[in-house]
Amino acid sequence: MVGMVVVFGVVGCAAFQPPELAPPGTSVGDSNEGWLEAGVLVPDRGDGFRAYRERERRYGSRRLTEVLEETAGWLQERWDGATLWIGDLSARSGGAVAGHHSHRAGRDVDLLFFTTSADGSAGRRARFMRFGEDGLAVGVAGPVSLDLERNWALVAHLLEEYPQDVQWIFVSHGVKAALLTYALESGASLDTVERAVSVLHQPSDSAPHDDHFHVRLYCSADDLPYGCADRPPIWPWVRRGFDRLEHAPTDDAVLLELALGEM
Repeated sequence: MVGMVVVFGVVGCAAFQPPELAPPGTSVGDSNEGWLEAGVLVPDRGDGFRAYRERERRYGSRRLTEVLEETAGWLQERWDGATLWIGDLSARSGGAVAGHHSHRAGRDVDLLFFTTSADGSAGRRARFMRFGEDGLAVGVAGPVSLDLERNWALVAHLLEEYPQDVQWIFVSHGVKAALLTYALESGASLDTVERAVSVLHQPSDSAPHDDHFHVRLYCSADDLPYGCADRPPIWPWVRRGFDRLEHAPTDDAVLLELALGEM
C-alpha cells in the first residue's frame, strides 16, 4: 500500500501557535479558524484511492489521512477496482484555502460520489456532477446515476468504524434522501441509519454539496492537548474520557489554556 507522506512545513498565522513539541499532522483550532502543524500529504494515488486536486491542497491531520487510507482499502477489497477519488483537504500549514470557508485545520476532505453509467459500469473518471433526489446526474449527456450501493457503503463504513471521529458528512438534501431510502430498502442497520440522519447534512452557508461529499472529523484525542477545538454539535454516541464540549471554541478560556498553557 502506498503510505501517506509526512511533510514538514512552516505553520501559518493564527491567534496563537501550538507548543513546539506538537507532532507532525497535528490539527489546531477549529475547521473554520485553525491550521495544521506539518500536515500529512495525501499522495497522488494509493490502494483504492486517487487524488484529483493539486498537491498543495492535499494535506491533512494524521487521523484524517489514516481514516482515508483505511476506508479506501476497505472499499477496494469489497469491490475489485473501486477507486475513492479524494479532493481538497487543507494547505500544508492549514489556514485559508481558496473556494472554502473551512478546510483550514486538516480535518475536512472532499470525496467524489461513486457513479454508474447507462450500461451499469462503474464510473472511472473524476468528475463533479450534480445529482438530484432521483439519483440521476443533472445536465449530463447520457444517463449517469449515483452508485447508491457504494456511496451508502462509504457512509456506513465511516459511521460504523469511526463513530468517535466523524462529525459531519455534508451532502445535499436530495442525495441524502436517495441514500437513506436505499439504506432502508436494503436492510441496513437501523442504528447506522439513525446516525446518518444526523450526520448527513446540507450546509446552510455554502453550496448544497450535490456533487460531492464533504467529510469533517472531530479533533482526535492526540490533537486536543495542542489546541484543537471542536464546534458543536457533539453527537450523543461520541464518548471518550475527554469532555469535548469543555473544549469547544465557545469556551475561550479553556481553548487558550490548551494552546498556551497555564498563564
